[in-house]
Amino acid sequence: MDETDRKILNILKNNSRTSNQEIARQINLAPSAALKRLRRLEDSGIITGYTTRIAHNNIDLSMNVLISVVTSESAGAIAIGKKLAALPEICDVFDVAGNISYIVRAVVKDTENLNQLIIKMGQIPGVMRTQTTLIMNVLKNELAVEL
Repeated sequence: MDETDRKILNILKNNSRTSNQEIARQINLAPSAALKRLRRLEDSGIITGYTTRIAHNNIDLSMNVLISVVTSESAGAIAIGKKLAALPEICDVFDVAGNISYIVRAVVKDTENLNQLIIKMGQIPGVMRTQTTLIMNVLKNELAVEL
């Protein structure tokens, strides 16, 4: 990966819908050369997909929370994490080191829905306890770092 590839990735990081023509214009390459580089980044697994960011608060999902989860799993096991990931309210599941097993980020409508989620999580065999932190403001939320 060279500097031109990094420029392509930074353009797409900011707007994944940027056309190949526009990418080529911004990095001073022929469209065919830009497309070849883009396909190589995809084929090599550096680009793993394209996504849409949803403003959850605009669709009545205004509670964004982090939930620490302690389980009875042994180190390195992730079966419970996979079950957590299957819950539709959960956006992210992080297998972490330390006193907790996972940190999950969830988006729900209100405290009633949050309570229902916590109950569902507690019904997963091996989940011992949870601790919820309400996110008040999101100051930065990037899918990738600047390259």
